[in-house]
Amino acid sequence: MAPKPTTRIGVLLIDHVQLLDMSSIDLFGMLSPSYLSPLFLPSPLKAGAVPMEILYIDQAGPNTLHECTAKAGLRIDASISDNICSPPKKGEEKTLDVLLIPGPDPWAYKPTDALNGFIKGHFDSGTDVLTVCTGVIPAGYAGILKGKRVTGPRALLPDLKKRLPEAVWEDKRWVSDGNLWNSAGVTTGQDMVAAYIREKWPGPTAEAILAMAEVGERPQEYGSSKMSDNAWWLWTVVRAWAFPYKK
Repeated sequence: MAPKPTTRIGVLLIDHVQLLDMSSIDLFGMLSPSYLSPLFLPSPLKAGAVPMEILYIDQAGPNTLHECTAKAGLRIDASISDNICSPPKKGEEKTLDVLLIPGPDPWAYKPTDALNGFIKGHFDSGTDVLTVCTGVIPAGYAGILKGKRVTGPRALLPDLKKRLPEAVWEDKRWVSDGNLWNSAGVTTGQDMVAAYIREKWPGPTAEAILAMAEVGERPQEYGSSKMSDNAWWLWTVVRAWAFPYKK
Protein backbone atom coordinates (compact mmCIF):
# COMPACT_ATOMS: atom_id res chain seq x y z
CA MET A 1 0.00 0.00 0.00
CA ALA A 2 1.33 3.43 -0.98
CA PRO A 3 2.12 5.74 1.94
CA LYS A 4 -0.43 8.42 2.68
CA PRO A 5 0.51 11.93 1.60
CA THR A 6 1.45 14.37 4.32
CA THR A 7 -1.08 17.09 5.08
CA ARG A 8 0.68 20.40 5.66
CA ILE A 9 -1.15 22.80 7.96
CA GLY A 10 -0.16 26.41 8.48
CA VAL A 11 -1.29 28.24 11.62
CA LEU A 12 -1.24 31.99 10.97
CA LEU A 13 -0.60 33.93 14.18
CA ILE A 14 -1.63 37.58 14.07
CA ASP A 15 -1.06 39.97 16.96
CA HIS A 16 -1.89 38.75 20.49
CA VAL A 17 -3.65 35.42 19.90
CA GLN A 18 -6.18 33.80 22.24
CA LEU A 19 -4.58 30.49 23.26
CA LEU A 20 -7.93 28.68 23.37
CA ASP A 21 -8.59 29.74 19.77
CA MET A 22 -5.60 27.61 18.81
CA SER A 23 -6.59 24.52 20.77
CA SER A 24 -8.26 22.94 17.74
CA ILE A 25 -4.87 22.45 16.02
CA ASP A 26 -4.19 19.63 18.48
CA LEU A 27 -7.02 17.58 16.95
CA PHE A 28 -5.02 17.45 13.72
CA GLY A 29 -1.98 16.43 15.75
CA MET A 30 -3.94 13.64 17.44
CA LEU A 31 -4.76 12.17 14.02
CA SER A 32 -1.07 11.81 13.13
CA PRO A 33 1.00 8.60 13.33
CA SER A 34 3.41 10.18 15.83
CA TYR A 35 0.54 10.63 18.28
CA LEU A 36 -1.32 7.38 17.67
CA SER A 37 1.57 4.91 17.33
CA PRO A 38 2.55 4.81 21.06
CA LEU A 39 -1.06 4.36 22.20
CA PHE A 40 -2.58 1.02 23.17
CA LEU A 41 -5.00 0.94 20.26
CA PRO A 42 -5.83 -1.84 17.77
CA SER A 43 -3.64 -1.72 14.67
CA PRO A 44 -6.59 -1.03 12.31
CA LEU A 45 -7.22 2.23 14.17
CA LYS A 46 -3.55 3.20 14.00
CA ALA A 47 -3.57 2.40 10.28
CA GLY A 48 -6.03 5.24 9.76
CA ALA A 49 -3.54 7.84 10.98
CA VAL A 50 -2.78 10.77 8.66
CA PRO A 51 0.77 12.16 8.41
CA MET A 52 0.70 15.82 9.44
CA GLU A 53 3.18 18.67 9.20
CA ILE A 54 2.21 21.73 11.24
CA LEU A 55 3.89 25.09 10.68
CA TYR A 56 3.43 28.08 12.97
CA ILE A 57 3.63 31.23 10.86
CA ASP A 58 3.74 34.95 11.58
CA GLN A 59 5.26 38.08 10.11
CA ALA A 60 8.42 38.02 12.24
CA GLY A 61 9.68 34.67 11.00
CA PRO A 62 11.43 31.59 12.39
CA ASN A 63 13.26 31.25 15.69
CA THR A 64 11.04 33.80 17.39
CA LEU A 65 8.31 33.40 20.00
CA HIS A 66 4.80 34.62 19.27
CA GLU A 67 3.03 35.81 22.40
CA CYS A 68 -0.40 34.38 23.21
CA THR A 69 -2.75 34.83 26.14
CA ALA A 70 -1.97 33.18 29.50
CA LYS A 71 1.70 34.16 29.02
CA ALA A 72 2.19 31.40 26.46
CA GLY A 73 4.72 31.74 23.66
CA LEU A 74 4.74 29.68 20.48
CA ARG A 75 7.92 28.99 18.54
CA ILE A 76 7.56 30.24 14.98
CA ASP A 77 8.63 28.03 12.08
CA ALA A 78 8.28 30.43 9.15
CA SER A 79 7.32 33.92 8.05
CA ILE A 80 4.54 34.62 5.56
CA SER A 81 7.17 35.27 2.88
CA ASP A 82 9.14 32.03 3.30
CA ASN A 83 9.00 29.63 0.36
CA ILE A 84 7.87 26.72 2.54
CA CYS A 85 4.51 28.38 3.16
CA SER A 86 4.10 31.37 0.85
CA PRO A 87 1.19 31.19 -1.61
CA PRO A 88 2.07 29.38 -4.83
CA LYS A 89 2.54 31.21 -8.10
CA LYS A 90 0.16 30.45 -10.94
CA GLY A 91 0.62 26.88 -12.14
CA GLU A 92 2.55 25.78 -9.05
CA GLU A 93 1.32 23.32 -6.45
CA LYS A 94 -0.12 24.73 -3.26
CA THR A 95 2.27 24.94 -0.33
CA LEU A 96 -0.38 24.46 2.37
CA ASP A 97 -3.31 22.06 2.47
CA VAL A 98 -4.92 23.87 5.40
CA LEU A 99 -4.53 27.42 6.72
CA LEU A 100 -5.86 27.87 10.27
CA ILE A 101 -6.38 31.46 11.43
CA PRO A 102 -6.99 31.93 15.18
CA GLY A 103 -8.59 35.20 16.19
CA PRO A 104 -6.65 38.43 16.76
CA ASP A 105 -7.94 41.35 18.82
CA PRO A 106 -10.93 42.52 16.73
CA TRP A 107 -10.47 46.17 17.69
CA ALA A 108 -6.69 46.38 17.30
CA TYR A 109 -6.25 44.37 14.09
CA LYS A 110 -4.76 46.37 11.23
CA PRO A 111 -4.71 44.61 7.85
CA THR A 112 -1.63 44.85 5.66
CA ASP A 113 -1.13 44.12 1.98
CA ALA A 114 1.25 41.31 2.94
CA LEU A 115 -1.26 39.58 5.23
CA ASN A 116 -4.13 40.10 2.79
CA GLY A 117 -2.07 38.68 -0.06
CA PHE A 118 -0.97 35.70 2.02
CA ILE A 119 -4.53 34.74 3.01
CA LYS A 120 -6.11 35.39 -0.39
CA GLY A 121 -3.26 33.71 -2.26
CA HIS A 122 -3.75 30.49 -0.33
CA PHE A 123 -7.53 30.63 -0.60
CA ASP A 124 -7.39 31.17 -4.37
CA SER A 125 -4.95 28.27 -4.76
CA GLY A 126 -7.46 25.87 -3.19
CA THR A 127 -6.06 25.72 0.32
CA ASP A 128 -8.77 25.10 2.90
CA VAL A 129 -8.95 28.25 5.04
CA LEU A 130 -10.31 27.67 8.56
CA THR A 131 -10.95 30.67 10.81
CA VAL A 132 -11.59 30.57 14.54
CA CYS A 133 -13.53 33.30 16.36
CA THR A 134 -12.30 36.73 15.20
CA GLY A 135 -9.99 35.06 12.67
CA VAL A 136 -12.86 35.75 10.27
CA ILE A 137 -11.88 39.45 10.32
CA PRO A 138 -8.46 39.03 8.62
CA ALA A 139 -10.17 36.69 6.15
CA GLY A 140 -12.73 39.41 5.44
CA TYR A 141 -10.12 42.11 4.87
CA ALA A 142 -8.30 39.71 2.55
CA GLY A 143 -11.39 39.69 0.34
CA ILE A 144 -12.33 36.00 0.51
CA LEU A 145 -15.76 36.29 2.16
CA LYS A 146 -17.74 37.80 -0.73
CA GLY A 147 -20.97 35.84 -1.18
CA LYS A 148 -19.77 33.17 1.25
CA ARG A 149 -21.78 31.74 4.12
CA VAL A 150 -19.83 32.58 7.27
CA THR A 151 -20.13 32.94 11.02
CA GLY A 152 -18.22 34.62 13.82
CA PRO A 153 -18.43 35.36 17.54
CA ARG A 154 -22.10 35.52 18.40
CA ALA A 155 -21.88 38.74 20.39
CA LEU A 156 -20.01 40.46 17.54
CA LEU A 157 -22.30 39.41 14.68
CA PRO A 158 -24.13 42.78 14.47
CA ASP A 159 -20.79 44.61 14.19
CA LEU A 160 -19.33 42.05 11.78
CA LYS A 161 -22.32 42.42 9.46
CA LYS A 162 -21.56 46.15 9.25
CA ARG A 163 -17.80 45.76 8.85
CA LEU A 164 -17.97 42.93 6.32
CA PRO A 165 -21.35 43.24 4.56
CA GLU A 166 -20.25 41.26 1.51
CA ALA A 167 -20.52 37.99 3.47
CA VAL A 168 -23.68 35.99 4.17
CA TRP A 169 -23.70 35.84 7.97
CA GLU A 170 -25.25 32.92 9.84
CA ASP A 171 -25.82 32.44 13.57
CA LYS A 172 -24.24 29.00 13.97
CA ARG A 173 -21.34 27.40 15.82
CA TRP A 174 -19.56 26.75 12.55
CA VAL A 175 -20.21 27.11 8.83
CA SER A 176 -18.49 25.74 5.71
CA ASP A 177 -18.75 27.03 2.15
CA GLY A 178 -16.38 25.48 -0.36
CA ASN A 179 -12.81 25.72 0.91
CA LEU A 180 -13.78 28.29 3.55
CA TRP A 181 -14.65 27.17 7.08
CA ASN A 182 -15.54 29.49 9.96
CA SER A 183 -16.30 28.98 13.62
CA ALA A 184 -18.01 31.29 16.07
CA GLY A 185 -16.36 31.93 19.43
CA VAL A 186 -13.21 30.37 20.92
CA THR A 187 -13.91 26.65 21.58
CA THR A 188 -16.35 26.36 18.66
CA GLY A 189 -13.12 26.05 16.69
CA GLN A 190 -12.95 22.53 18.10
CA ASP A 191 -16.46 21.81 16.80
CA MET A 192 -15.46 23.12 13.38
CA VAL A 193 -12.25 21.11 13.16
CA ALA A 194 -14.08 17.98 14.33
CA ALA A 195 -16.56 18.46 11.47
CA TYR A 196 -13.69 19.13 9.05
CA ILE A 197 -11.86 15.95 10.09
CA ARG A 198 -15.05 13.91 9.72
CA GLU A 199 -15.50 15.27 6.20
CA LYS A 200 -11.89 14.94 5.03
CA TRP A 201 -10.92 11.66 6.73
CA PRO A 202 -14.18 9.88 7.63
CA GLY A 203 -13.94 6.59 9.46
CA PRO A 204 -13.16 4.87 12.75
CA THR A 205 -9.79 6.55 13.36
CA ALA A 206 -11.25 10.03 13.10
CA GLU A 207 -14.10 9.07 15.40
CA ALA A 208 -11.66 7.50 17.87
CA ILE A 209 -9.49 10.60 18.25
CA LEU A 210 -12.53 12.85 18.58
CA ALA A 211 -13.90 10.54 21.28
CA MET A 212 -10.56 10.61 23.10
CA ALA A 213 -10.59 14.40 22.98
CA GLU A 214 -14.27 14.45 23.97
CA VAL A 215 -15.15 16.97 21.26
CA GLY A 216 -17.38 17.05 18.21
CA GLU A 217 -20.69 16.28 19.91
CA ARG A 218 -22.16 19.78 20.01
CA PRO A 219 -24.56 20.43 17.11
CA GLN A 220 -23.94 23.06 14.46
CA GLU A 221 -27.05 24.93 15.55
CA TYR A 222 -27.14 26.74 18.89
CA GLY A 223 -29.52 25.43 21.51
CA SER A 224 -30.54 28.92 22.59
CA SER A 225 -31.66 32.05 20.79
CA LYS A 226 -29.63 35.24 20.65
CA MET A 227 -32.37 36.90 22.70
CA SER A 228 -32.03 34.40 25.53
CA ASP A 229 -28.24 34.73 25.39
CA ASN A 230 -28.54 38.52 25.67
CA ALA A 231 -30.91 38.12 28.61
CA TRP A 232 -28.40 35.83 30.35
CA TRP A 233 -25.60 38.38 29.88
CA LEU A 234 -27.80 41.18 31.18
CA TRP A 235 -28.72 39.17 34.27
CA THR A 236 -25.06 38.24 34.86
CA VAL A 237 -24.02 41.91 34.73
CA VAL A 238 -26.85 42.89 37.09
CA ARG A 239 -25.77 40.17 39.54
CA ALA A 240 -22.18 41.41 39.39
CA TRP A 241 -23.31 44.91 40.30
CA ALA A 242 -25.77 43.84 42.98
CA PHE A 243 -23.68 41.07 44.54
CA PRO A 244 -19.99 41.88 43.97
CA TYR A 245 -17.52 39.12 44.73
CA LYS A 246 -16.10 39.26 48.22
CA LYS A 247 -13.32 36.98 49.41
